[in-house]
Amino acid sequence: MSTKEDLHWSKFKERGSILGIEILVFIHKYLGNWVFKVILFPVMIYFYLTGSIARQSIHHYLDNLHKQNNITLSKSQRFKEGFKVFYNFGLAIVDKFDAWLGKVNIDDIDIVNDGAYQSLLNANGAVIFSAHLGNMEVCRAIFSSGEHKRKLNVITYNEHTPSFNNFLKKVNKDAAINFIHINNFGPADSIQLKQKIEDGEAIVIFADRTSVNNPDSVYQVPFLGEDAPFAKGPFALATIMECPVFLMFCVKEQGRFKACIEEFAQPQKVKRKERTEYFTGLAVRYAQRLEYYCQKSPYQWFNFFSFWHNTKK
Repeated sequence: MSTKEDLHWSKFKERGSILGIEILVFIHKYLGNWVFKVILFPVMIYFYLTGSIARQSIHHYLDNLHKQNNITLSKSQRFKEGFKVFYNFGLAIVDKFDAWLGKVNIDDIDIVNDGAYQSLLNANGAVIFSAHLGNMEVCRAIFSSGEHKRKLNVITYNEHTPSFNNFLKKVNKDAAINFIHINNFGPADSIQLKQKIEDGEAIVIFADRTSVNNPDSVYQVPFLGEDAPFAKGPFALATIMECPVFLMFCVKEQGRFKACIEEFAQPQKVKRKERTEYFTGLAVRYAQRLEYYCQKSPYQWFNFFSFWHNTKK
């Protein structure tokens, strides 16, 4: 019998409410950032203490992360660092809100790797691999104005976070991010996404989550010292789109947003018998780069599920 810890990430209900989010945003907007941070602290303490699965999952992540540097965390260190992840997640919610309202512009973002950035801007359609690291929504500013203005189409599973996604739509339905909710991916979805690529748009895939409908369709690859399941779908889909593939993560350092962009793969035809090896190679490379950025921004990977063992429904 499966325990609660074994449940697939999509089976966990969204915690919090629209009202709670609106209150926090109101405090941030009208009472200032300092008051917001003071009030956010007990709110995130509550979620940290009452969210046992999320807390244990973050502790597992932090243990694996520090083991890479031969460091073993004490219980108190693990508890303190785990809360830091939760607190940063709370701060990121307001950054998402500001990004959605268009309050974040390109001048607020430091671009890492200008060559990859220019390649992305010049690409006539692209797939972007991201993760629940930092705040990808902030990168809408890159595509929100000027000659490179285009839509960011973010593939998401709407049933899991309907409250927050619907709240974002409510505050600015014309934002430069378009959520594509795919619960049962099929041929029609492939055609839709292919059309967006041909229209010069970008498709964002968060490749650090296993599939909702095919949770066991994964490649087991090394990630932070332990084999972890990475869904096959993102890597197969990116290849089908026949366009350049990039990595993009947006983290926050000393109050500034930092967009980390890399060229990941070029379009190429892959023979059927070679696909498994090719896709596995992509998964390994993705896991390596995600590990690299997690080590650089350890408290900004917001994956509150049993990541290494979460493949069952």
